[in-house]
Amino acid sequence: MNEEEDFVEYDDDSPSKSQRKRDMHALRDMGERLLELPDAHVRELLPSEIMDALTACRKITKGNARKRQMQYVGKLLRQVETDKLQALLDRFDASSQDHVNKFHKLERWRERLLSQDNTVTEEIISETPGIDRQHLRQLTRAAVLERAQDKQLQVQFRKLFQYMKSFEINASPDTAEDTTMDTTEDNQP
Repeated sequence: MNEEEDFVEYDDDSPSKSQRKRDMHALRDMGERLLELPDAHVRELLPSEIMDALTACRKITKGNARKRQMQYVGKLLRQVETDKLQALLDRFDASSQDHVNKFHKLERWRERLLSQDNTVTEEIISETPGIDRQHLRQLTRAAVLERAQDKQLQVQFRKLFQYMKSFEINASPDTAEDTTMDTTEDNQP
């Protein structure tokens, strides 16, 4: 037998077995992170079969059964596009820059509301669909009154932030404003 006949050349561009395992572990980890998110946010992006598998996994408390169910969720996640899911996870991940930017934006909106800036209400309503204008104004008035009374526990202050946050999370990531401030003078010669 000739040595050249024994050598088989593979020009297959498929990933190695190790790479496939890493990808499967990453999908399983993504599934575990999806378990932590509210169903309302995930339901829009996932087929019903995967949602059912996630719901079943939440109910399972035993170690090996839960592990098998998470492997099944990872297998199902291979069938869907994960870019949107990763973007959703990044929005909820407190360590991501996107989350920090949104948090700071909400803080700026709250401060502008409390300083009674008239333009901020329209800005909030345009960027967060479904927010109740009247409820927003009621919370703002209560927080302003609370601040004027110089109360130690700022309950209304926090309620205002939480209300805006609940709607900001539902807003699409492409509607978020750029949070960097330009400190240069525009009227230079």
